[in-house]
Amino acid sequence: MIDHSRVSLISCPDYDFPRVEAAVRRAVDLLGGMTAFVKPGQRILLKPNLVRAVPPERAVSTHPTIVAAAAKLVVEAGGSPVIVESPGGPYTPGLLRASYRKTGMTWAAEMGGAELNYNVDTVQVPHPEGTMLHRLDLVHPAIEADAVINLAKLKTHNLTVLTLAVKNLFGLVPGTLKMGYHAKLQQADRFARGLVDILTYVKPALNLVDAVVAMEGDGPSGGDPRQVGAIIAGADALAVDIVCAALVGYDPLSVLTTKAAAELGLTSGRLEDISLLGDELETLRVADFRRGTAFPFDPGLLPRWLRGPALGSDAARGPEDGSAKRKGWLPAVASGWVWRQLVVVPHAGERCTGCGYCAKHCPVDAIQVVDGKARMDSRKCIRCYCCHELCPEEAVELRRPLLGRLVLGS
Repeated sequence: MIDHSRVSLISCPDYDFPRVEAAVRRAVDLLGGMTAFVKPGQRILLKPNLVRAVPPERAVSTHPTIVAAAAKLVVEAGGSPVIVESPGGPYTPGLLRASYRKTGMTWAAEMGGAELNYNVDTVQVPHPEGTMLHRLDLVHPAIEADAVINLAKLKTHNLTVLTLAVKNLFGLVPGTLKMGYHAKLQQADRFARGLVDILTYVKPALNLVDAVVAMEGDGPSGGDPRQVGAIIAGADALAVDIVCAALVGYDPLSVLTTKAAAELGLTSGRLEDISLLGDELETLRVADFRRGTAFPFDPGLLPRWLRGPALGSDAARGPEDGSAKRKGWLPAVASGWVWRQLVVVPHAGERCTGCGYCAKHCPVDAIQVVDGKARMDSRKCIRCYCCHELCPEEAVELRRPLLGRLVLGS
């Protein structure tokens, strides 16, 4: 029986592969060894954090040595590891290939004996237990795998305060479909609950966080590398996230995913309720870990020359309660017109008969039937896409405005 209250915290000073492999092995052995999580013959999905195609030294992605070490342990346990991720942008084999190469995953697969996934099929699955998301869009390999090993990166995050094990699973939502989830769940607390819904569906068998070099400031891709020197592992993603938050001096309940899970009764959010194994927390804890900017999308997508005036020079220094200041001009603009240009919106296509079924079931009354055809009000639409899902004629098309197509390429 796996004890979900146990979390291992292991010192690892750098990414020298023998040291990383020894640290990952020790972290997993303290939890019962990889055979506690992997059975012979199982296909195991390794889920790193690969936001976009940038080199490992930028601290944006899970380091390839961590992924390679986890893959080796899976192979030793008799499993078949496959590295699966859907970075930001279109979900295509070409972009996956570029991302794998740039982030070091090609090397990690060769070193660890893992397969790289190029299957870009997607699937929609029901999740009746979800609180925000009752249906999930996932990459197809996520439902083919026998188990998921979650390989996250410790970073600040513009919406959730930190991105850790729970937030990392958002990468199983395919490509630009993520934008629809952001649009539907624009408030940070609703987005956090949606992330918890993904966690309760995926149920990763093991969670391991790369905190050897973390990211502080304007994460998840625009911040600065920060040496922490630790690897954290556990069967419970929420318990792992609590330890990670404490490691960088944050109140665990200031992390919105942990707070949302606590409100749902899935965790206490208390470090005192976790059995911490391995090295002492106080010997690894870091001080003055800079917070990020409260922002509706990743500030790292902005050119560096634009981040200062857009975000404000003091944006990264938030108050002690875990929130962050919002300065600069771009957050206000992005929450309005620009944001609406980046997400797909529903339109009634040629097959629309004006039956009114979509209007009847729209939760915000954003649809009217005019001259025998449905008309969607994009200003009121919350991008739940119920009209697209429920239309008996399959007449509702999802289109992105021109600016969004130019920026995102789809």
